[in-house]
Amino acid sequence: MEKNKKKKSKVVGSTKQIIQTVFNKYTITVIFFAIVALINLPKSSTNTYNLQIGDIAPKTIRSTVNMLVEDKEATKQRMEQAMNNVPPVFDYNSSLFSNTIKVLKKALFSIDKDKLQESEKTFFKLLKIKPSHTLFMRIIRFKPQDIFTPAQDALQMLQNFYIVSSVRNLYKFNPDKIIIRDIKNPKKEKLISKDDVIDVTRAKIIAYNRLRDTVENVILRNTIWDLISQLITPNLTFNSLATQRKKEEAAKKVNKVFFKISKGEIIVRSGDVITKTDYLKLNALNSLKQKQNTYIKFIANILIFIIICIVLFKIYETTKARKNKWITLTKTLAIVETLILIQILIFKLFIYLSNVISFSNVNISQSAILFGMPFAVASMITAIMIDFELAFLVSILFGITSWLSTTPEMASYIGIYVFLGNVIATFGIKKEKTRTGIVKAGLYVSMSNIIFIFLLYLLRNNEITNTTLIDFSFGLASGILSSIIVSGLLPVFEYIFNITTDIKLLELGNLNNPLLKELAIKAPGTYHHSIVVSSLAEAAASEIGANPLIAKVGSYYHDIGKIKNPMYFIENQTDGNNPHDKLKPTISALIIKNHVKYGVEIAKKHRLGNYIIDIIQQHHGTSLIKYFYNKAKESGMNPKEEDFRYPGPKPQTKEAGIVMIADEVEAASKTLSKPTIAHLTEFVRDITNKIFLDGQLDECELTLKDLNKIVDSFVKVLIGIFHHRIEYPEEEQKSGEYNSNKQKEPAAQQNS
Repeated sequence: MEKNKKKKSKVVGSTKQIIQTVFNKYTITVIFFAIVALINLPKSSTNTYNLQIGDIAPKTIRSTVNMLVEDKEATKQRMEQAMNNVPPVFDYNSSLFSNTIKVLKKALFSIDKDKLQESEKTFFKLLKIKPSHTLFMRIIRFKPQDIFTPAQDALQMLQNFYIVSSVRNLYKFNPDKIIIRDIKNPKKEKLISKDDVIDVTRAKIIAYNRLRDTVENVILRNTIWDLISQLITPNLTFNSLATQRKKEEAAKKVNKVFFKISKGEIIVRSGDVITKTDYLKLNALNSLKQKQNTYIKFIANILIFIIICIVLFKIYETTKARKNKWITLTKTLAIVETLILIQILIFKLFIYLSNVISFSNVNISQSAILFGMPFAVASMITAIMIDFELAFLVSILFGITSWLSTTPEMASYIGIYVFLGNVIATFGIKKEKTRTGIVKAGLYVSMSNIIFIFLLYLLRNNEITNTTLIDFSFGLASGILSSIIVSGLLPVFEYIFNITTDIKLLELGNLNNPLLKELAIKAPGTYHHSIVVSSLAEAAASEIGANPLIAKVGSYYHDIGKIKNPMYFIENQTDGNNPHDKLKPTISALIIKNHVKYGVEIAKKHRLGNYIIDIIQQHHGTSLIKYFYNKAKESGMNPKEEDFRYPGPKPQTKEAGIVMIADEVEAASKTLSKPTIAHLTEFVRDITNKIFLDGQLDECELTLKDLNKIVDSFVKVLIGIFHHRIEYPEEEQKSGEYNSNKQKEPAAQQNS
């Protein structure tokens, strides 16, 4: 079984090595540029013969092929004619007047003469007409039935008519007929003549004539008329959307107009004036050459893109920006290139939408759609996952990319628009790397977009119109969309690339985290120790310019491996029984060392990320477990020092080095009784010097200046912890506590 496990581990190890060898920074980059080339398909370009209508032909041009050429102008005219011949669509409410009669009856018979004020409000509210106290007082003079019966008769007459608000509007349309659709059954359509339609004025005349014939009492008739004249409304309403759809369907059915070009046919002779027909033929004849030019432009754009990418990344690589030792260069490339591909796809989608929507809806311009593009996704995620400097370079890249991707008319201002928005986004994220920070950064982008669009209109001397407001709306939506997409994509990227961002660190730093709760229950002493270490580490990291969040959260989890055997660590022993008393020093040292191994396993299982895993693995470095090493020597054994050292590696980052020192200081500080400030300083500096002289800080970037700052910051925190036990200097000479505590130092090693 053990042999099989070893074989499997070797196979897994070799597989990982092969994957790492194959998928290095070069192969990833090649794949990236290949995908970019594939998704940027060629587009049409300039004509081979740069001749316009009215130009003089410089030479005689003959056709080299047989082909059909579409007369787009003639086709367009046909389409417009077909669209103009489409009858307008009106929605017909067949139950309008029957519903009005029901409501009228309810309103009239709900009048209570004992509660006139309430009845008046209810009456006009039910009928949804303008309240009139005079009219109401006239109505209550008659019985409800006397008013309702003739009113019902007059309104029922109108059920047989098609009524619009104004007949004039009908004659804006060319066809003599209109299409009506019952709103209860929209699929059922009916074609009627415009002459069968009346307007509201005509409908009121019909109703009034009916009242005049049926009601002799003039006062009653006028009262009824004043009431129902407000209830007569159109039962036909124009449906612009359905009409537009029918026009589009009619346009699609139109056959295109073509004319034939024969091989060898003279398109234009030297010295001839280029006519409209000549121009169309030349464009068609040049189609093959146009494709060739398109590919040349495509290749040029791709080469520009590649050069810019390489230059920007080399700038990043050669500066002091890439200081994150937890993310390899290969992983950085994989993340950034994936984000760039996603952003390019978003660009392509919005460019496509701008072409489609601007064609189908005259109220939304092509530029408005591009203003609404969520262009800040890649830069925001880069700033969160890697660093601000690289995100800034990505902003430059996308400013140029958007300039290359759009039409010449829009390229300049869209390029600046995208670049400025990306820069604002990266600054916003740099300021606050939280979920709320993402939303704020998106809003900053929205505000930046609106300001830019406003300035663009001022520069063009354009007036603020409805089109401007639409542009503002799309600019506002751009930043909001960016923050929504970032919020959705970020957890996916964190999981796929196994990176712990500041946002994830804040979540892990919540003391209600299940893993920390488990630590608090199973190893309460270790939990308290970790909390104090986090305070020390956070303060020191802030002091020397390291990442305080990594140091703090890493401290929370640095001893998480003690969950497995909590009672073998002195801080968790409450009953005075020490299981190490019955074990050999070598076994005890092995148990102590294994808490690092178990911690790494637990961290990987819960996907705490490389930041936390490295701190767990490195917080003891290769330091000696002195207590059990000395115990082995005292028992007459001849121990090897390497058997009592942690496996390492030594701290590789400032944060890991800080956690190592904080861990030792906190563990040893429990032996202090009544220290003075001077004693605390000497105590912390002594521990720090021992760690330094042992070579544990050789591989991280902590300088002597940093170590002095760390000592000072630790002392400030410890003063807060020991504030009720701090003695004044004059008391120090009497107590002599610090010297006696130095003798207790070996016992603190069990804490480690």
